Amino acid sequence: MISNNSSEKETQNFQTDSQAAKLAILGGALTTFGDAITTVAAIMALEEERQANNNNDTKRLQKQIDYLTSEHEKLKRQLNNQKSYLRT
Repeated sequence: MISNNSSEKETQNFQTDSQAAKLAILGGALTTFGDAITTVAAIMALEEERQANNNNDTKRLQKQIDYLTSEHEKLKRQLNNQKSYLRT
């Protein structure tokens, strides 16, 4: 009887250890999956920031182009006025 009880306890201990190992593997897999999601989220945040910076740069460049175009038009008008003044 004692050997039978001892055998049952060993089987229970093995099953408990086996379940603990399975839970440890599952926990590790979930942690790895969570880390992957965190990495993807960080990449997305960096990409959004880069795009926002590009949009700001584009707006700034467009503003400079508009200003330079305006100045060019003013200079053309001044030059045309001077030419017409010299003709008369």
